[in-house]
Amino acid sequence: MVNDQSYTIGHVSRICGISIQTLRYYDNVGLLCPSRTDPFTHYRYYSNMDILLVKIVQDLKSLRFSLEEIGSILKQSGLDGLTAALKGKKQETLEEIERLQIAHASIENRIRQLESLRSLNEKLDSEGEVVLIELKQLADRIIAFERKRAVCGMEASVVRFTQLFDTLEMHGLTAQGQLMSIYHENLLAFDRTDSDIEVSIPLSSDALKHPFVRTLPGGEYITATYSGPPNEESCKNVYRYLLDWMGRNGYAECGPAVEQYVVDLSQMRDPGEFIVELQIPVEKVLTL
Repeated sequence: MVNDQSYTIGHVSRICGISIQTLRYYDNVGLLCPSRTDPFTHYRYYSNMDILLVKIVQDLKSLRFSLEEIGSILKQSGLDGLTAALKGKKQETLEEIERLQIAHASIENRIRQLESLRSLNEKLDSEGEVVLIELKQLADRIIAFERKRAVCGMEASVVRFTQLFDTLEMHGLTAQGQLMSIYHENLLAFDRTDSDIEVSIPLSSDALKHPFVRTLPGGEYITATYSGPPNEESCKNVYRYLLDWMGRNGYAECGPAVEQYVVDLSQMRDPGEFIVELQIPVEKVLTL
C-alpha cells in the first residue's frame, strides 16, 4: 500500500478474494481499470472506489451477469438502469429454471426407462425365457410416421428415423414414447430389399393436426418381448412363436405387426442391448 487511498494489485487481490490474473484481465478489457499506473514500473494502484467497483463486479457476477453486461451497467448512472438490468436477468433466470425443470423431468423419465429395461432383462434372464409372451390391451397411439417401400435393415431404419426426428424438430414437436416400425407385409415372406414398412415416433394428442401424424388404433395385442438385435431371423422366429400361441388360444391377426424398440434412445448405438416387443393386433376367433 502506497498511502491510505492507494492499494497495490496484490493487496486488492487479498482484500477482495480475487486473483491478480483476473484483475489484470479486467484492466486489459477495460472493465475495471486501476486509478493509477506507475509510468516507470507499470505497477497498478487502486483507490477505495476501485475496490468498491471490484465488489460490485463480483456481486453482479454472482447474479450471473456476463462481463459485457456488467460493463454496460457500470457505464450507466442511477437506479433505473440497474433496475431494468436486474428485471431482465430475473426473466432470463425464470426461463432457465423452466428449461432446467424440463431437463430434470426428462432425466427422471430416462432413469425410469433404464431401470425398467434392467428389470425386464433380469426377468428374461432369471426365467430362462427366450421370449416373454403377453396378451395386452393397448390404447390408441398418436404417431408421426413415414411409410414407403424401402430396404429393411438397421442402417436404413436409423436414416429414416433420423429424418423423421428432423421433421419433428422443424415443427416444434417432441417424441413421447419409444420408436416403432410397422410392417405392412407378411413377416414370414416379405422381401427385405423392397418392403412396405412404416417408421413411427409416438407424440402427444395435440400433434394430430399435422399431415405426417396419425392414430395407431389400440385394442387387444399379443406381444412378444425379447432381447438382442432385431433382424430377419429373430423377427421371423418370434413371429412364429406368436402364430403358434394364437393357434392354440383361438386368436387371429387383425392388423399390421408393430415392432417397438423398448430401449432408451442413447442405446440405439448398440443393437446387442436392444429389447424388442413385437405387437400383433388380434381378435378372438368365433368357434361353432
